[in-house]
Amino acid sequence: MKEKRMRDYEFVLEDLELAFPKQQLEEITDQWNKGAELDYIAKKYKRQSDEIFLALFHQARNGKIERPFAYRK
Repeated sequence: MKEKRMRDYEFVLEDLELAFPKQQLEEITDQWNKGAELDYIAKKYKRQSDEIFLALFHQARNGKIERPFAYRK
């Protein structure tokens, strides 16, 4: 029965690397807060833009983002 339940789920973001060295995460956050664009940061660290977005989202949830990157209506 457990095997059948697992087929009802789809794992998402499996193609992304979601782990960041702490120093790199701090640098990404600093770059963003200083005005760098997401695509620039992605190229600089050789990461996918989606990975950088998720890193910034993580940092925003932890109160470390000063410059907005997403808005809610």
